[in-house]
Amino acid sequence: MTRTTPITHWIVAASIGVAVLAAGALAVATLQARAEGPDETKIRAPLAVSSAQINMQDRYIIRESYVGRVEPARLTTPSFERAGKVIELLVEEGDQVSEGQTLARMDTQSLLIERSRLEADRASLTADMDFARRTVERREQLVDDGWASRQAFDEAQFSLAGLSARRDSVTAAIARIDLDIEKSVIKAPFSGTVSTREIDEGTVVAAGTPVLSLQETSRPQARIGIPARRAEIVKVGQKIELTYQERAIEGTVAAITRDLQAGTRSIPILIDLPGDVLLTMRQTVRLDLAREIDAKGAWVPLNALREAERGLWSINTVVQTNDGYSIGREAVEVLHVSDQQAFIRGTFADGALFIPVGGHRLSIGQSVHPKNGA
Repeated sequence: MTRTTPITHWIVAASIGVAVLAAGALAVATLQARAEGPDETKIRAPLAVSSAQINMQDRYIIRESYVGRVEPARLTTPSFERAGKVIELLVEEGDQVSEGQTLARMDTQSLLIERSRLEADRASLTADMDFARRTVERREQLVDDGWASRQAFDEAQFSLAGLSARRDSVTAAIARIDLDIEKSVIKAPFSGTVSTREIDEGTVVAAGTPVLSLQETSRPQARIGIPARRAEIVKVGQKIELTYQERAIEGTVAAITRDLQAGTRSIPILIDLPGDVLLTMRQTVRLDLAREIDAKGAWVPLNALREAERGLWSINTVVQTNDGYSIGREAVEVLHVSDQQAFIRGTFADGALFIPVGGHRLSIGQSVHPKNGA
């Protein structure tokens, strides 16, 4: 077994100490070189952002839409004024008819028979009247000659008057029959379109039973309910633009009812529509009315808004600093929203720069370089 001497221990310790000193010297030299060399820390350049300028306004305009429907100016359901059997319907659904055109007929055979009987009664009475008239003339002559009494003459006169009254009654009955025959035919009260047929031939109907429906399609109207406060700006005769199936048509205000509807709390207005445009009855139509609101604020895109605490909103602004520009934030209140734009008011100033889009990717105080608006 080999034994180490004190000299050997001393040599090992000295070697370790020299190694430690050399490592320390190397570390110090490295730190010194880094301190004396150039700074390797990189300074980030400001982020380029799109910006826009806030333009303050004293008021804004909002458009309110109200929906109504197209309807004919006149709509009727013609019917017979007497009971009977319908023997002829001369129109079909969708037919165009003109004023005075015959639409339907009722059986009048019994009326014609009754009229013939009354004509015979009137002829008989006419003959009796001729005989009574001659009797009056003869008795008048006999009275003048002294061969007959005045009473006989008066009786002849009263008999003639009675026959005349009876013939007048029969004549009136014939006129009533003629009127019933005339009313057994339905004629169009105005030009229009047959919308429905309620019955068919052979049906026995009561008086007043609807036979068909007739719409005056040549003069269509729109009926639209608007709030009472908005009805004040609409005048009879005013030209107004409507939207029908995504296209614009111009109408003329025909009437304002001024009768507040209980269900909708609105006032119906009637608007005459152009007759040369093919319109479908009961189709919806929209009326847009502009309203000016006095309020100081500015329009910004909806994408510029950021949700803040407690349901509030804010926008990111571009603030000028000594070193350039940075992101700031202003509290805003949304007054109106229309077509992806919001009219706001808040703590911002007129002419200030704001971030119209992408504000959620920025933080307050971040250095930026506005691309436009600065």
